[in-house]
Amino acid sequence: MSKQWKTALAAGVILASAAGAAMAEAEKEKGYYVGGNAFYNEVFDADGTVSTTAAGGIPVLGGIPVIGDLLNGLLGGGAGGSANIEASYDKDFSYGATFGYKFESPYRVEFEYRQGENDIDSVSGAGVSSSSNGSLEVTSMMGNLWYDFSAGERLRPYVGFGLGQANLDFGDADDDVLIGQLGAGVTFYLTPRLALDAGYRYSMSEDASYTSGAVETEIEYSAQSVLLGLRYNFFDAQYGVKDADGDGVSDEMDQCPGTPLGVQVDSVGCPLDGDNDGVADYLDQCPNTPAGAEVNAVGCPLDGDGDGVVDADDACPDTPAGEAVMSNGCAQDQAVILRGVNFELNSAKLTMNAETILNDVAATLNSSPGFNVELQGHTDSTGSASYNMNLSQNRAKSVKNYLVGSGVGSNRLTATGYGEEQPIASNDTKDGRAENRRVELKVLGSDAAMVAEPMVYEEPMLEDTMMDEPMVEEAAMMDEPMVEDAAAEEMMMDEPASEEEYQPYEMSEDEMDY
Repeated sequence: MSKQWKTALAAGVILASAAGAAMAEAEKEKGYYVGGNAFYNEVFDADGTVSTTAAGGIPVLGGIPVIGDLLNGLLGGGAGGSANIEASYDKDFSYGATFGYKFESPYRVEFEYRQGENDIDSVSGAGVSSSSNGSLEVTSMMGNLWYDFSAGERLRPYVGFGLGQANLDFGDADDDVLIGQLGAGVTFYLTPRLALDAGYRYSMSEDASYTSGAVETEIEYSAQSVLLGLRYNFFDAQYGVKDADGDGVSDEMDQCPGTPLGVQVDSVGCPLDGDNDGVADYLDQCPNTPAGAEVNAVGCPLDGDGDGVVDADDACPDTPAGEAVMSNGCAQDQAVILRGVNFELNSAKLTMNAETILNDVAATLNSSPGFNVELQGHTDSTGSASYNMNLSQNRAKSVKNYLVGSGVGSNRLTATGYGEEQPIASNDTKDGRAENRRVELKVLGSDAAMVAEPMVYEEPMLEDTMMDEPMVEEAAMMDEPMVEDAAAEEMMMDEPASEEEYQPYEMSEDEMDY
């Protein structure tokens, strides 16, 4: 029996190695299984040869000596020789157990242990026969390789073969031989883990050889059987339409597997995202985020300074912690440039684009009733300082008048001109001068005292004038062209080069919308 166990051990090593390699692959239907089978056997080829080298040798088969006329008939009555014999067996049952591994592919490998017994009905040869009450017991261990086909949701036909070692035992003698089998069958899944197996096996072994005294017997062995068995998988077999996460979209079409149960999904199995911010609705704590806004892990717009105003709307993104802010995110003593608030050439009259932007400023102020602000006018250094001071004051006043007309309380607004005194860029370049020509909104704080305006104008500005009343000769002349006096020319406008330089300049990405 030692050869049989060595062969079984080798088959087990091969099986374990193959299974280990398969474990490196990632696939839903793969893993180990165990099973049990019942076989109905027919031994249909058990012919043999009996030979003896000395007179008086008595062949023994199945525990019964072959004597009398049968011996003489088999050996021709001589002292030695050989003859063919035929043995017939009844049909009987055998039983087996399997342990296997299902690969990612249609292949599976299997270790099979099987044991059965068939009674010997008779032994005959040379026209002489003898009955026998002996039996043939076959114990085999094989490694099988099966290939599964998919013929339906639950039905899997298969074909394959096996190779191993068998022990053929006649009671008074036995031999270990190499055995092989061919097989086919169908597997029907009762559940994803429990399967019914029905199949056919044809097996054939090497000739078994027995020696008893001077008599040597060689017996062929081949048999066929039908089987019925049960197999239990340690994995879920995949059949039918699979929907592992239960979202109503098959796994084959599901681009977002693993969606929590009950979450609404789209046609490809992904959770709905109504505001398209990249955070699914079931996780989104801010479900109506404006398009394009950056959001955090729970779908809410970012608020870097924690002032309650999201970064996309925050005109002052670095507000100190704890400061009260307006709806635009600015706190006391913070200022923001009103980008795009421009005026007509050499005038305090707002352009149409500036009015559109100031509508948004008015909305911000009206939504922040507890805050007072200062509207600061600034110019570049072109022209005289007094001219620029008056021009900046008039422009700040023009912005205030527009905001008051848009519903902002006059007592909340202070208009102050600073002329060329607070540049934010170089006045030596065109771009720098454009930066310096600006209007800023500075937060004075909640219920702050109003700052006195340095200049008072009794009447509204005319379309072609710079201020309510002429203050000095230079200021009175700013709307009229002056060509005789070169010194007066620099008082006519912020930039003497051309009207083109006074057009609204292009805003950078990080500048205010207004």
